[in-house]
Amino acid sequence: MAGGGISVDYSLKGLPRMLPGLIFCIAFGWLALQWDATMHSYERDYKEAASVLKGAREGQAFPGYAEYKKAREDKYQASLARYDQGLEKEKPRKPYLLKQRDYEQVTAASAQPLRFRFSALMIQFQMTYVAVLLLVGMLIRNTVGIPRILEAGTMAARPIIKPGIVILGAYYLWSDVLRVGVIGLLLVVAFVMGTCILISIWGKRGKVDDGLAGVMAAGAGVCGVSAAVAVAPVVNAKPRDFFYAIGTILLFGTLCLFTFPYIGQALGMSQPVFGAWVGTAILNTAQLVAAATWYGHDALLTANIINIVRVGFIPLIVLWAIYFYVIKPATSEECNPQKLNVLQVVKEKFPLFILGFFVMVSLNELGFFTQAHRDILGKDLLKIFFAVGFAGVGLNISFGDLRKAGGKAFAIGFIAATLKAVLAAAAVMLIGADAFTVK
Repeated sequence: MAGGGISVDYSLKGLPRMLPGLIFCIAFGWLALQWDATMHSYERDYKEAASVLKGAREGQAFPGYAEYKKAREDKYQASLARYDQGLEKEKPRKPYLLKQRDYEQVTAASAQPLRFRFSALMIQFQMTYVAVLLLVGMLIRNTVGIPRILEAGTMAARPIIKPGIVILGAYYLWSDVLRVGVIGLLLVVAFVMGTCILISIWGKRGKVDDGLAGVMAAGAGVCGVSAAVAVAPVVNAKPRDFFYAIGTILLFGTLCLFTFPYIGQALGMSQPVFGAWVGTAILNTAQLVAAATWYGHDALLTANIINIVRVGFIPLIVLWAIYFYVIKPATSEECNPQKLNVLQVVKEKFPLFILGFFVMVSLNELGFFTQAHRDILGKDLLKIFFAVGFAGVGLNISFGDLRKAGGKAFAIGFIAATLKAVLAAAAVMLIGADAFTVK
C-alpha cells in the first residue's frame, strides 16, 4: 500500500509535516461517515414506508400511529413466542418503526418522501462512505488539487487502512479461515501464481525489460503495489519501471473498483461469491477492500480471507522473481548462481499486518470477543480506520499517474489481469456461495 515511491517520514520528527494532511483526512472521513449513516438510516425508513404503503395498495386503510406501533409490536411478540417454543430457528429482531412525523407524511401523501427515495437510490448504487471518499477525493485531487501542506499527511493516511484489516480478525474463527482458506489457496495457486508466471514468461519473450516485467508480474499477480514494492529490488527495477508498473496496476484496479460492484450485481453474485472474486481478481489491497466494502460487509469478510491467503504468497513471489530473473539467467549462462539469503528476503517482505490479523482470529477463537466487542470494533473502530485511510487513497488517485501506464508492458499486464478476472468470476460462481460464506 505504499505508493508511487513517495516516502513519508513516520517518526515524531515528521509528525508536524504530516499533521495538517492527517487532520484533513480525519475531517473528510468523518463527513463521509455522516453521509453513510444518514443514507442507511433513510434507507431503513424507505423499506418500512414501503411496507406501510403496500398495505394501503391492497385496499387497507392507514391506521393511526398508535395502532401502527401496536400492530408491529404484537407481531414481534408473536414471533418471539414462537421462537421461545422452538418453532422458529432465528430470534426475531425488534421491529423498525417510522418516526411519527415521517409516518404521518407517508400516509398523508401515500408516497415515499424524496429523501427516502434518494437514499434508497444511493444505497442501490453502493454510494457508501467508501465510494464517497474515493470519488470525491479523486475529484479534489484532479481539479482544485491538494495544497502542498496537506500532501505528506494524505500520503501518511493510507496505511491507516491496515489496522482496520487487523480488526477484521475479530469476526473470524480459524474454522472459517481454514474452510474458506483452502478454496482460497486453490484460487491463489491457479490465478495468482498463474498470472505472475504468465506475465514473467510473456514479458521475457516480448523483450520487456526484466525490471519492469518483474514488478508488473508481481503487481498484477499478487496484490498490486505491495508486491511490486517487494519484488522491485530483486529485479533491480529502475524508478521508471516502478512508476510504469504502478500506473498500470492503479489503472486496472481503479477500473475494477468502480465497475466490479455493478458487474457483480448484474451477474447476481451473492456477497460471499463477490468477495471471493474481488479477493482473487483486484490487484491492490486498498482497492480490493474498497470494492468489497462497497458491495457489503459479508463480501468484505470473504474478500479479506482470500486476500490474506494471496498476500501470504508475496514471499513466494519474491522467491519466484529470484529464480526467474536472477538464478535462471545465471544458470543458463553457465555461471555460478548469485548467493542470496532467501530467509532474509522472506523476513523483510512478509507484511506484518497479516500477523496482527492472525492474532485477532486466535483471540476470537478463544472466546475473547463478545458480540458487543465486535460491534464496537466493527461498527466504530474499523469504519474510522477505513474512513481515514480511504480518504488518503482517494486524495492520491491522480489521473496523471494513471496515464503513465502504456505500451507493451501495460498491454501484457492489463490483458493478463483481465483474463484472471474473467476466469476467476466463472470459477467462484461455479463453486458457489456455500464454499465462501464466513459465519
